Amino acid sequence: MGAGVLEGYTDRLAEHLVGDDSRRAAILDEVMDGLQCAVEGNLEDCSDAEEAARRAVREWGPPGEVARAYNDATLRLSAQRLSLRAVCVLPLLAATWAAALLGGPAGPWAVRHPPLLLTGISLVAFGCVICLAGAFSGLRRGTGIRAAVERRDDTVTTGTLAALSGLLCTLGALVLLLLNRGLSHPESLDWPMVSVPATLTILSALYFGLHFKRFVSVVRGVDTV
Repeated sequence: MGAGVLEGYTDRLAEHLVGDDSRRAAILDEVMDGLQCAVEGNLEDCSDAEEAARRAVREWGPPGEVARAYNDATLRLSAQRLSLRAVCVLPLLAATWAAALLGGPAGPWAVRHPPLLLTGISLVAFGCVICLAGAFSGLRRGTGIRAAVERRDDTVTTGTLAALSGLLCTLGALVLLLLNRGLSHPESLDWPMVSVPATLTILSALYFGLHFKRFVSVVRGVDTV
């Protein structure tokens, strides 16, 4: 009989949870296991299974408050995963773009490459390091027990947005360098080589665009799945 009480509690909890299906299912399984353990403990001094289940539900607290705590953890987990993927993808994309821009045929310049190219790539690399350092710092301050107590959701969100901004700004600058060179002296580019980073950039934009949308839905507390 106590099963109905527990299922009713988890159903109400599920209405407040955010994140994808796998994340919500894992949370509900964890809560159900905890409730069942609480029921077993209450049965030691209560022979009524339904009353033991009610006590367990009261011990856990209102579903909205429990869901809020899990949503905070989901937000931090989503932020860390998204930022880590951006950090891993960024060096690969930057390296392939740099190789495509630097590995083409000689152009009509006194040196092999246009004067602004190396300067532009250096500025992109510097800006990338600054953005990613800020992202790591923000995420580090936004995680842990202390952060959970102080509810630093804004810090976590800012850190993730900084990581994505670093990725997008770096790619944008490299694409502009490519367009500038391609439109002015297209013969100085190895276009088959350029197609590799261009394809990776398109795939990355689609991937991060989708996951960024999901991350924003977690921040706003809206379930998109």
